[in-house]
Amino acid sequence: MRDLDREETYLSDRRGLALELRDLVGSGPVPTRSYPAPHAALGYGEGHFAARLSGLPDWTEEGTLFVLEGGYDLGEAAALSLLAETERVQVVKVGLRPGVEVYLSPSPLNPYRYLRFLLLATGQEEALSEVDRTLLEERKRLTPEIPLEENPAKFLAYTLVERIPLLYAPFYRPLEEAAQSLFARIGKSLALTPPHSALEFFLTGLEARHEQGDPLAALLLGEGEAVRLAKEILETRVDAIAEVPAPTGSRLAQALALWYRLAWTAYYLALLYGVDPSDPEVLERLREAT
Repeated sequence: MRDLDREETYLSDRRGLALELRDLVGSGPVPTRSYPAPHAALGYGEGHFAARLSGLPDWTEEGTLFVLEGGYDLGEAAALSLLAETERVQVVKVGLRPGVEVYLSPSPLNPYRYLRFLLLATGQEEALSEVDRTLLEERKRLTPEIPLEENPAKFLAYTLVERIPLLYAPFYRPLEEAAQSLFARIGKSLALTPPHSALEFFLTGLEARHEQGDPLAALLLGEGEAVRLAKEILETRVDAIAEVPAPTGSRLAQALALWYRLAWTAYYLALLYGVDPSDPEVLERLREAT
């Protein structure tokens, strides 16, 4: 197996995603004008998680509607932008399409950048400061120079090699889909998320599967009674269980910190598989088609 503490392992990172991960905090566009309240946000693709995290409603009849055109929306973002545009509502397009007001180059790390723009545009600078402080604290123990025994992202990546992550974040369920996207785009790895009734699904859907050798690894994100119950149920139903507690802070900061740690985990997982953690060219062709 490849060694994440050896320099040659990182040759697979041909486009330098580690540098983008390291320098993520503070990156991305900033508002150049004010946006009248009330505010709402619709998110697609890379922008979906950010819209959910922002706490903004997804529609407004006045003020400003931010449309996060993160790709793969099959024209829905453009259609809703036209529908919303009135004298009472300003539509601000943010994303990777031609003609947007705020442009972002495609990246699996863009959820942070979309969220940062929304928080700045809606006057939530204190929330952004807390998020950035939390991510910078996380970064201190996640980067490649931090050895395995002190690096939770490296350790978790080794746990997931040749296993399928089963993601459960009861304190904030949208984190599951966001993490699933990270494992797909960066780790080149399939990950599973449970349906809304997660504990019921664990109890019945995975009955006797471990005895048949299913290579599932449950990632229990956060803490609390739901995590405790999930661990009790899953101990006899999956191949391995990893508990990933969140740092202290607001739910927003906790969710972003866990997302950031899982981004590093997916990065190391790609290296263990010997593949480039950056987006493949086929995604660019898919964006052009949608």
